[in-house]
Amino acid sequence: MTPTRKKKISAKRSSAKAKPAAKLRAKPTAKASAKATAKPTAKPRLRVVPAPRTTRAVRKRAPASFPQREGASSKQLVLFELIRARTAFLAAIHGLSPASANEPMGDGRWSVRETVLHLITRDQVRLRESESTQHGQEPSWRGIQEPAMGMLNAELMAPLRHLDWEDAVRTLHRVREQLMEEIESVPDEPAEVWSADHPFGWMLHVLSPHDRHHADSIKRWRLERAL
Repeated sequence: MTPTRKKKISAKRSSAKAKPAAKLRAKPTAKASAKATAKPTAKPRLRVVPAPRTTRAVRKRAPASFPQREGASSKQLVLFELIRARTAFLAAIHGLSPASANEPMGDGRWSVRETVLHLITRDQVRLRESESTQHGQEPSWRGIQEPAMGMLNAELMAPLRHLDWEDAVRTLHRVREQLMEEIESVPDEPAEVWSADHPFGWMLHVLSPHDRHHADSIKRWRLERAL
């Protein structure tokens, strides 16, 4: 074999061995391609979300149960309590028929109509003694105990006993309106006049619990009666 032929055969063998390596370099696998082209996932950036702003008034204190009392004078507070108590009493008698109103609420107890007459007399005596108590004179009934108080109540109610149920309720409203007008006509000052320690203030301060006491009694009776 000639030297020239040997060189040609050697070149062919070298070319055949190199082809597989070239093919591997030219055609990478799909998995390798995907890895090469995939971009790293970016981590989400965290940011601070500010809390909702609250007004200074809300942060300071909760709203009052009765905003009508905020900044009220001693006189206004007395009027406010009288209105609340009388509203409770009117709710207790609401919807009663004349027959039910005349039914005694127990052995030896008043009927609802008689209770209304009693409340009328308690407003009337305050109307009569408004001026004298403003000047420091004690209310005429202060300190009177049972049975003397029961006798006094019967005496004051006697002129009203002829009133039927509807007339009694109308009189209740009318006399209370007169009392409220009288109270409103009294000046705010001096403030001690409206105090429970003053005769005038005392007779007004005890009137609201009196209304509520009778309202509760009537509500209990109506509940027991319905059972």
